[in-house]
Amino acid sequence: MHGPPEAAALLAICQELADAADALTLPAFRQQLEVRTKADGTWVTSVDEAVERTLRSMILDRFPGHAVLGEEDGRQGPPDAPTWILDPIDGTTNFVKGNPVFATLIAVQVDGQEVAGVVSAPALATRWDGVAGGPAHQDGRPIRVSQVAALGEAEVAFGGLDHFTGSGRGDGVIRLVEATRRQRGYGDFWNHCLVAAGSTDVAAEAAVSLWDLAAVKVVVEAAGGRFTDLSGQRTADGGSALSSNGRLHDEVLALLDQPAR
Repeated sequence: MHGPPEAAALLAICQELADAADALTLPAFRQQLEVRTKADGTWVTSVDEAVERTLRSMILDRFPGHAVLGEEDGRQGPPDAPTWILDPIDGTTNFVKGNPVFATLIAVQVDGQEVAGVVSAPALATRWDGVAGGPAHQDGRPIRVSQVAALGEAEVAFGGLDHFTGSGRGDGVIRLVEATRRQRGYGDFWNHCLVAAGSTDVAAEAAVSLWDLAAVKVVVEAAGGRFTDLSGQRTADGGSALSSNGRLHDEVLALLDQPAR
């Protein structure tokens, strides 16, 4: 098999996949849904499953030698192949409850590095994309992270606070709240995409999976930001996440990592 297409070509395919996902999720939004509780206690709907099946089929029909990793059906394909990482509906609870903050996340890893990603939020009527090295876009418009350089002037967005307290980082959250000007909890993918667009300055999550982060990592980095786990490692697979405009990153890591008071 020949090498993978260049990042721009992979991004174009991610956009096609996102169109297919939106065609399934948006008509089902705020309709009667079949909902089940998974072993980890989170919800899954028949729409999540249909989106992932559809995207897997589209990918493997085009690239039979590639691999696919999805939230609902796990990994399929060779371990060293280019890998498509799918979260069919990030924010399933929102989707079920009629909250428009949900998205399909699609990323491509080549040699273990994310090279292209799309975050499509059809109920918000918006979509973000990026490729390794840039650029990043929202609805076709170039986006860049903020230039805020002082934590006291910054806005920070948090994921679920229970995950911070459960992992022993509750005091770090308090320190970060005290150090920043404004705090919000936009939720899920949106926290990080707002960082990429320069609308917020820092976003932190204490418990997340690779499929939650691969696409947003590409977008944040393509927009000039920095993306690590809470230990400071540049990865989407560390089980936690910190995205920022880059200028504030090390200071935030230090606050979150200080010993408990």
